[in-house]
This record gives sequence, C-alpha cells and structure tokens, in this order.
Amino acid sequence: MNIKLTQTLPKTHTQKILKKEAKSKDAACLVVLIDDKKNILAESVLSDYQTRIEQLIEVSHFNGKACETVADYALAGDKKTTKENPVQLLLVGVGNVDKLRHSVLEKIANTIYKSTQKRVNSITVALGDSLEENQFSQFALSLLAASYRFDKYKSEQQTPVLTDIYLLAESSLEDSLDFAQAVFTGQSLTRDVANEPGNICFPAYMAEQAQELAATYPDLLKVTVLGEDEMSALGMNCFLSVAQGSTKEGKLVLMEYRGKSNFSVNTDGDTNKTITNSAKVAGGLKALADKLPTKAASKKAAKNAEQNSEDNANAANNDAPIVLVGKGVTFDSGGISIKPGAAMDEMKFDMGGSAAVLGTLKALCEARLPINVVGALACAENMPSGEATRPGDIIRAMNGKSVEILNTDAEGRLVLCDTLCYVQKYYQPKAIIDVATLTGACVVALGHVRSAVFSNDEDVLFDLENASNLSGDLIWHMPMDDEYQAQIDSPIADIQNIGGKGAGAVTAACFLSRFIEEGQAWAHLDIAGTAWVSGQDKAATGRPVPLFMQYLKNSANMA
Repeated sequence: MNIKLTQTLPKTHTQKILKKEAKSKDAACLVVLIDDKKNILAESVLSDYQTRIEQLIEVSHFNGKACETVADYALAGDKKTTKENPVQLLLVGVGNVDKLRHSVLEKIANTIYKSTQKRVNSITVALGDSLEENQFSQFALSLLAASYRFDKYKSEQQTPVLTDIYLLAESSLEDSLDFAQAVFTGQSLTRDVANEPGNICFPAYMAEQAQELAATYPDLLKVTVLGEDEMSALGMNCFLSVAQGSTKEGKLVLMEYRGKSNFSVNTDGDTNKTITNSAKVAGGLKALADKLPTKAASKKAAKNAEQNSEDNANAANNDAPIVLVGKGVTFDSGGISIKPGAAMDEMKFDMGGSAAVLGTLKALCEARLPINVVGALACAENMPSGEATRPGDIIRAMNGKSVEILNTDAEGRLVLCDTLCYVQKYYQPKAIIDVATLTGACVVALGHVRSAVFSNDEDVLFDLENASNLSGDLIWHMPMDDEYQAQIDSPIADIQNIGGKGAGAVTAACFLSRFIEEGQAWAHLDIAGTAWVSGQDKAATGRPVPLFMQYLKNSANMA
C-alpha cells in the first residue's frame, strides 16, 4: 500500500459519454470526515465540494455517527450538461471529535479501507488540521494496517483495487507519516511470522528471518544465533528443558541494532570455566567463542575510565543498549502437561513475543532511530516425547538457581529466565523489557484490550505508559508485591515454575523477577490477550510493535 501526504484535492476524470463505460479501477475517491454535529472536518480545504457535501448529507439523512458512511459514486451526468466524471465522495462519520481515541480512529480507518478497497484505485482523505500529531500517526498506521493480508496459502487470492492513499494534511506531518510507515513495515513482519503455521515457523525459521534482516541492513544490524550446544555450555538448562521434547533444535537469536554507536559487550567472568566443564560443546572453546558477542574492555579498565571522567561514564551509560527479550515458543502443546485439543492450533501464536521483537528491529532499521537496541528471541518448540521434561523434574538455570518443574505448560518463563540471565551478563543493558504470551490468567484479568505490564523501575514504567498513550497500543500496570513471591517458593528447590490458581499472571512475573539482578531496570509485558485474535478470523495483531517503537523513539529523543 502506498501512502503519501498531499496538499491538493484529487483531479476529476474526463471521459466521452456513452462511448465507453467508466471503469471503477480508474476512479478516485475523496473521503470526507463528518462529526456527530454534521460539521465537516477540514472544511477550509473543501470549499469546492461544500455544496455537494451538504446536499449529500441532507438527502441521505447522514448523522455523522462513528463509522457511518454514505457514498456518492459520481456517475456520469447528462451529456448535454457535462462531459466530466467527477471524483467520487465518501462521507464517513467520526462521532464526537473530543473522543477520537485510538480505538475509534482504528475503526474509522478500517471503515474507510473496507468501503473503498474493491472499487477505486486511490483515495484522498481530507484531514486538514483536524487531528493532533499523535492522532494523525495512529490514523495513518491504522489505514496501512487495514490493508494487511495473509492469504499466501489460499488457492484463489483477490487483490484489492485500492493501491494509493493520500492524506490531505499539513506538510509538517511528513516525519510522522514516515514513522508510521516504518512501524507498519515492522508490524507486518510480526504478523507474517506469527501467522505462519508451526510446521513452517519453528526456531530455525525465526533465526533465518533475523539473518535475512541483517543481510538487508548490514550497516545497522548484527545477528548471532546460539544453538543447544552453546546454550548447554552456558548452563541454560531451563531453556533447554523446554526444547528437549522436540526434534526441532532450540535457538537463542541475538539481534544487535547499533543505531547510535558500536556499544561494548562484556565477556568477562567464568564463561571459559563453563565451557571447559561442559561435555556437550561441539568443537570445544572456539565453537562457542565464535558466537559470543565481541569482547569489551575489562571491568578494571571500565572502572578506571569512570574515575577519569564522569562525562565519559555518562556517555557510556547512554550508549548502553535497551534489550527487548521475546518469548518464542513456536508451538506450545503444553509438553507432558498437554493442553486440551480445542483451539490448540492457536498455540502457533505462542511465539508472539519474539515475533514482536523481530518486527520492532525491522521497524527500527526502517526508521533508523539513533539508539542502541538488542533484540533477543528465545525460540523453542514445546512438545511431548520420550525426551520431554517431566512434572517434578528439577533443573538449574544459567544463574545457578534450581527450578522445580510442576507444570510443563508453564514453559515460557523457562526460556525467558535463562535469556534474561544471558543478556544481563553480556550486555549490561540500560533497561530490559521482556514480552511474552505468558499466561491465560492475564486474558482473564484484562481481556483483549490492554497488555499487562509489571516493572521494578518507575522510570521504565512511566516511559512505557507514556508510549502507550501516544501510540494507542494500550498497557495496564499490574502489581508485583513481595507477598506474591511466597506462591512460587519450592520445598525442595530454589523456586517452582507455577504458583497455584490465584494471581497467575502476577506469579509468572514474580518468577521472572527472581532472575533480574539488583539494580537492573526491567519490565515484563504479558501480551497473551493482545497478540492475536481468536476464533473464525484468527490472526496475529502485530502488537506491541507500535508501543515499542514509540517507547524507543521517545528514548532516542531524550538521549
């Protein structure tokens, strides 16, 4: 879909009357927005059409309710009076202009697209100065998102006639439109990979998608993929416990976006000892060392540099990456704790967190934001087999903590906890945000409107809530009181992977918090209710790519 700003109204199409019938694909349409008081939005730029618009409102008894429509197809007039085929008009109601929040703008955008996609090849939406900048960005993204299609597996595909959208608005909104287009590009990738079936999209497929991105944007993006041997060498046994039931190898995909600087990565510590003690490392030390991030300056050197110059230390902190960690369970059968059969096909969407991180990294590359970001895709397939983890097993995470597995269907937190340990050890992030389709309890709590956010840092929480309001990709702050932690204490291990029936979304967040080091800013997003739509029209939504991009854009502007 092509979308552009314009400051001119569409031109009329002329034709010779009665000699050839006008084809709908050759037609243009002017979309006019009307509020519930029958006021014409952007009236000042529509003076040439005002009489025609007012007549159409009157004869159609148009009330301007949100998503109400009426069309004037502008059929050719009497050949004695005109030889013009005028531009079509589509009046669309917006309701109360004081209540044009994101959900309403999205419905209006969908209405416009559905009303025109099959009959005109271009539309001009008259906006003028009727929308604020963030409303304009939300509206533009919603128009683009309405055009998204995933029909590659259908034998017969219908291509929409509509190919071009022009937004009649102020030229100062050009940057906002460019940003919306970048977000749409990333959001579409998120939806594409999440909509793929599990026999196509498995961990290696996700790694391939990331590597293709790195090849497309070699100046911005570096991708490293760790397999099961490398993760075993690092002691990432929680992650491996999920992957071991499947014939598909688990993958940890690390995407380093250097939009600001060539940030440092730490490899100090006991990594060599871990490698030496592991019997599963293929190729020995070099096999893993080649896949670890580039070695950074030693801690001692970093400490000396900090003492020499506080400004340099602040600059280094500003260059530290924000890390996005995505749960990537490409199909979740539940493992030995197998799920009910009904709607199990939708468990292909259980990699929605990693899909969102992948899409965000693509959007970042398109927008070229001046910020450093690492995306970590924790990808595994959770299947029952003779090799699968059993309820009651005890495993040890990368940070040494022992975990009692009470339910193998609480697997997302297991791939995430080891990934959180990894990114803290090697990237020293400014902030970590993990995103996961983690709990059904979150759907019970918040439904499908808002994603849940848990955080240990007020600044990160405030920035995410601000991004939520600006993008319209809504979140809701959830509690994580210390009193909830007792629910995941194990009598025989350091921690158990479920906390009982009560507060399931909260105890899942508490589990992850056990793997966050003191002083590390962190937030957890549970998108179980917002990553996809269920039922007959099941499909990925692409959330929370708009939220992440707004958050990163704001962070880049503040740096």
